[in-house]
Amino acid sequence: MGCVCAEDFSKVTVNGESFEIPSKFSSGDTGPTKYVYKDLRTFAVLCVDDYIINNYGGFYKISDLKEEISIDGRPCMHLVTYNKYIDRNVSYLYFPVEKSVYCICYQGNDVNESISHIVESANSSDMSDDAFFGLLNEAFNQYQDRQYLDSLNDDNSYYSYQTNNHEDSSTDQLVKWYLITHW
Repeated sequence: MGCVCAEDFSKVTVNGESFEIPSKFSSGDTGPTKYVYKDLRTFAVLCVDDYIINNYGGFYKISDLKEEISIDGRPCMHLVTYNKYIDRNVSYLYFPVEKSVYCICYQGNDVNESISHIVESANSSDMSDDAFFGLLNEAFNQYQDRQYLDSLNDDNSYYSYQTNNHEDSSTDQLVKWYLITHW
């Protein structure tokens, strides 16, 4: 069952995928793999394939609430963390679209009708619940491994620079590897 709300929506495209977002967030900045209204604490839609390990792993580690949910039959992971700089909770909702993983960042601690609508408006994915949550689990495991290696390395700045480089030339290797080996 889809969301029925009286809110106006605008379309944005992120990494070639179209999303219907609340119109109040329609004057943001678009990049190849992101749409950001003001900043990541206010509202954003991100394709996190290229940096899923650091993005998901980092937010999962610090989240106060972690819950697996389903929106319109699609698996989603909802993370909530308190942000002391804005004195508010910020949510990170991860979900599959086609063969990619997207994240909606927004203020609040619940998945309301407007946020659900964004997920529902996206193209579907054949990714099963097990494949999606397994991919996120693998991303977090690799994040922890990197944190451990950083703690062992005498020159953490060099290792972090080498493993956390998010230039546009990065690839979605973890997502592709996981889907090929587990789908």
